[in-house]
Amino acid sequence: MTTRRTQAERRADSEQRLLRAAAELIVERGMENTSLADIGRRAGASHAAVNHRFGSKDELVDRLIEKAGLFHGNIALARIGERTGLDALLQLCDSYLALVDGPNPLGRVHVVLWSEAIAHTAERRAAHSEWDRQFRAVVAAYLEDAIAEGDVDPGLGVADAALSIVGTVRGIAMQLLLDPDATELETARRTVAVLVRDAVKRPASA
Repeated sequence: MTTRRTQAERRADSEQRLLRAAAELIVERGMENTSLADIGRRAGASHAAVNHRFGSKDELVDRLIEKAGLFHGNIALARIGERTGLDALLQLCDSYLALVDGPNPLGRVHVVLWSEAIAHTAERRAAHSEWDRQFRAVVAAYLEDAIAEGDVDPGLGVADAALSIVGTVRGIAMQLLLDPDATELETARRTVAVLVRDAVKRPASA
């Protein structure tokens, strides 16, 4: 016997399909070349349905960034598991690059949106700035743990290091998308691990 879905379940499924379609198209074409009508067609929904669900392109982008953030966060936490400190940080960076180069467009759509947001208004940039603040905060927390565990330079400027680490990982992610033939994912992941360890390593005399 087939269980009839609730209205909330149907709405959630519809949103999932629309966001997946939006992510696919934005990765393929960029945000400015993707319309709400395009998203509706890709998802098998009407333009009116997309407008009714999101209201505007900016609202859709905000929801898409939120969805991508949850996607990245949930997978990273599953990979990190019981790890703490530096080991957890290295897993976080590795997970980020793996998802950006993975098959699910939610893993890389925010990189495309982030690059385009720089040229837009402060309102459009707000959601991207919040993502970065949260990313830096998580990195900083793992660095604080690593200092407490004795694995990282106790004199490290945590905020500055978090900014540099996020910038490094984001920059390599953008290179993977812009010129995927320039390097292999595995090479990029190993390189990031080395860069992060070297940036925060405890002095030999400490």
